[in-house]
Amino acid sequence: MGLPILLGLVLGPLLAILIAKEEWLFVLPVAFAIPIAILLIRYPFAAIIIWMAVMPWFPFQDEYKYVYFIVHNLLIPLGLGIAFLSYILRVNKHQLARPKLMELATVVFGIMGVVSIFATGHHWKTLFKLLARSLVPFAAYWLIRLSNDWQQALKCLLPIVLLISLAECAIGLVSWFAPAVLPSIWHMRLFGSRITGTFNGAGPYGCVLIFFIVLLYHKAMNHEKGTLKTLLILTFALGMVCIFFTFTRAVWGAGILVLLGMLFLYPRATALLTSLILPIMVILSFTVLTTELAYAYERLHSEDTTQDRVILSTAGKDMFLARPILGWGYENYDRYDWKFMRRVGNIAPTKWQIQKGTSHNTYLTILAEMGVVGFTFYILPTIWWLIFTIKAIPLLPRKGFWSRRLLIVMWLPIIAQILIGQTSDLRFSYYTLTLFWINLGFIANMVQNRLEQTESNWNKHSDTKNIAQQLQLIERKQLCTPSYFNSSGGSATQNSEAECSATNKG
Repeated sequence: MGLPILLGLVLGPLLAILIAKEEWLFVLPVAFAIPIAILLIRYPFAAIIIWMAVMPWFPFQDEYKYVYFIVHNLLIPLGLGIAFLSYILRVNKHQLARPKLMELATVVFGIMGVVSIFATGHHWKTLFKLLARSLVPFAAYWLIRLSNDWQQALKCLLPIVLLISLAECAIGLVSWFAPAVLPSIWHMRLFGSRITGTFNGAGPYGCVLIFFIVLLYHKAMNHEKGTLKTLLILTFALGMVCIFFTFTRAVWGAGILVLLGMLFLYPRATALLTSLILPIMVILSFTVLTTELAYAYERLHSEDTTQDRVILSTAGKDMFLARPILGWGYENYDRYDWKFMRRVGNIAPTKWQIQKGTSHNTYLTILAEMGVVGFTFYILPTIWWLIFTIKAIPLLPRKGFWSRRLLIVMWLPIIAQILIGQTSDLRFSYYTLTLFWINLGFIANMVQNRLEQTESNWNKHSDTKNIAQQLQLIERKQLCTPSYFNSSGGSATQNSEAECSATNKG
């Protein structure tokens, strides 16, 4: 009874001071600290819901570093800690996930990162970069794996996914056609030249949109006719249009991959939607969107960015080959990459590339910094669940929301992000990295749940079959007892006695 009074006496004056100083970024966390703590204790997955709803709107800048520290760095690990305690103490009797030994690869990668930071002489504050880029995404993955009702958790995310998708599409289009309307918080480096939404890059924007719209489209295809279904389909179509306006070839490739995937899963609906949108886009391209079409053509045939990628990718490859086993150490790419920049054919490195150029390949960066060993631990869970996905797909229903189609739909953003990551360094997009591992966590739960249910059903079937065989054998033995022959007046044939002898020996 005294605890609420004590909290009021402490938090009341603290809130008053923060409001008086107009420290609004601290007011909301303090005001909602207690309700959020209660919510996390009751439902740890709420950490991911809050994180997903809050983080897209704040760019990674110094003035918002406390938002990143509280919401990104602390919230999901806190939720994981509560879920892990519940799992260890068996507080929740309906835990479904049984994490595999292989998944400790994420823990090993985290330990390697910490050791590498101190072994290569980095400041201890570099640990926060490791936390934001790797440990928090891993924590989100583990939180999904330990969720007691991951199906309900995925359904809880869909309304938030819909709202964020619509907002990102609207902000992206407004930034292209009427940029002065948007607040300065979303005026990014590429503002006015490409659509990036609230993300500082077309690559992260494309990854986030693809992850959201494929889920919404799958939901629409498994929902009854009505306003909601129409809204979901229109959101998917709008998202595909915004992917075109990113004017980024890797994002275009990922968008084409998604469209082909949806044509494979839902051929009639997707073909009809495409046949409706394409004529409209063609008409607009030759009327109000002539400038955009010309810019898209220019971007498609531009060689400047390609030459940059050639120089920087060659430097990353040479860095990896110089130390292939353990790499150059975490966060050491920009420290040493300039030493490996050289002329490639007719392309010579520029002064800007040598002084400020960085990697444009997410996975090549990990290879160069952590070597084959670190990269293997990082990518191992993805490969593991891809293999078991192939085993689980034939066991899932053909139709419905929880069908094999959902599993394929959830792999599309994974493949798309790997594709986009070949030309963009997504390490600086914490939201995108975390979404990747959230998605993989849902895939892991779906695959493992199906495989374990199938194995359990098979064991029950085998036990039932064995019991039936044993009962049949007992019945035959009872018919072969001496009392049976006496009661039958000794009328049994020699063949029957021979069969009984064989039965008894059996």
